[in-house]
Amino acid sequence: MAVIRREGVYKDLMEIGWFKQLVKWRGLQFTLQAIGLAFFGVIVYAGLFGTPVGGENVGSTFTWLIWWTLIPVTMLVAARGWCLVCPWIAPGEWLQRLAFWWKGNRTLSLNLKVPKFMRNFGLMLVLFLILHWADSTFHLALRPETTVYLALGMFALAVVISLVFEKRSFCRYFCPIAAIVAPYSLVAPIELRSRDSEVCRSCKTRDCIKGNEKGYACPQMIFPYAIDRNTHCVLCTECAKTCPHDNISINIRRPFQDIFKEGLGFLRTKDITLSLSVIAIVLLGIIPFHNLEMTTAYTSFELSVANGLGLPEMFLRTAAFLMMGAIFVAIFWAVSSVSRRMAGSSQYGTKHVFIWFALAFIPLAISLHLAHNYFHLLEEGVVIIPNLSDPFGFGWNLFGTAGTSVTILPSNVISILQFLTIGFGLLASGYALYRLPLNMFKVRAQAFRSMVPMVVLLIGLAVFYGWVLTIPMAMRF
Repeated sequence: MAVIRREGVYKDLMEIGWFKQLVKWRGLQFTLQAIGLAFFGVIVYAGLFGTPVGGENVGSTFTWLIWWTLIPVTMLVAARGWCLVCPWIAPGEWLQRLAFWWKGNRTLSLNLKVPKFMRNFGLMLVLFLILHWADSTFHLALRPETTVYLALGMFALAVVISLVFEKRSFCRYFCPIAAIVAPYSLVAPIELRSRDSEVCRSCKTRDCIKGNEKGYACPQMIFPYAIDRNTHCVLCTECAKTCPHDNISINIRRPFQDIFKEGLGFLRTKDITLSLSVIAIVLLGIIPFHNLEMTTAYTSFELSVANGLGLPEMFLRTAAFLMMGAIFVAIFWAVSSVSRRMAGSSQYGTKHVFIWFALAFIPLAISLHLAHNYFHLLEEGVVIIPNLSDPFGFGWNLFGTAGTSVTILPSNVISILQFLTIGFGLLASGYALYRLPLNMFKVRAQAFRSMVPMVVLLIGLAVFYGWVLTIPMAMRF
């Protein structure tokens, strides 16, 4: 087959022999998920039988300082690659298929379709907000046993959803982590796409959506031949296994490609919806709030207000948490309305302007998320080094690091990295604000006028985030 490469694609990894064989191997995902489950087993044991002190229990430190911190990094590098190895869905999917790595022909699931009103990112966002709220309100990082019960609850939910609804309905409509994986994956330098659209059009069997003896139909219920963004693809590679024409490519591409697409055609995709854009904007609000609530200045202010109003501190924090996301959505909607009016075009309503301009702010959201996580990983994260020698708090010293105090980077260097990351996010979002309107509006003058309110908002947010990062955060461990 002749090599066909789209603009912005540097290398098709499926052209590499050993990589192609690995992708087509049915045991790939099972092996990765089994490794993930083994790690999870250690975390469960540590949480239930290890020390109850969060900072000395590898179950807590690995979950909240390593996994929770590095999730945005995996999206930035490998799109939804985490979904390929995620252990949460594994037991449910194995039960659903009555098979581990082989291709089964029976199912234990009722295979119901998810109700139409739930086929969006809304429920994902609600579950993510509940998870985020519980983490910050009940200090889950300090509660190893509660962390385990929460994780087991996610496993149980995934099993129930898999046994009631079809395919990977859990990953598509319910998983709270997917609420951030989906928008963040748009910036990744990797993608799974069909290699030649003409081959797909002439295909009579459509094995990628029906399955065959070599693999299952796409578990995400998408058409692999029509994928044009990373939003839903979990890189399970079932389509690569089933395609009889070897027409699936896994590409190394230009970063931010899904945001900077050329031509009006990019507006007609079904992968970008209002619920996805709302998630992007909510993240712009709750990430800096999470940063603030970890500072002694904010907690002191919150306590004084709660005492003054005679309200429980948890009630006040919950209200502020919800309001922060809602306020940012309201602000962005208002700015979208101003942008539409300044453009002087009736081509789009405020809703469409909101949906598409929200994409431009995803790089800034990711940069803020990463900058915040530098603190957890590079300052708090050092406790994982002594933890590895005594993972359960039993008094072991396996590697001679138990009880040691380690510094990875000085605080001032971490601060510099944070501001550099925010600066990069600002530039990337600024470039997206330049490209997106030129795709949306036929007249360049209209495009440039629509940019003005959004650029003002972008700069204001970057300044606000920079200020938030100057307030020292309190260590949890």
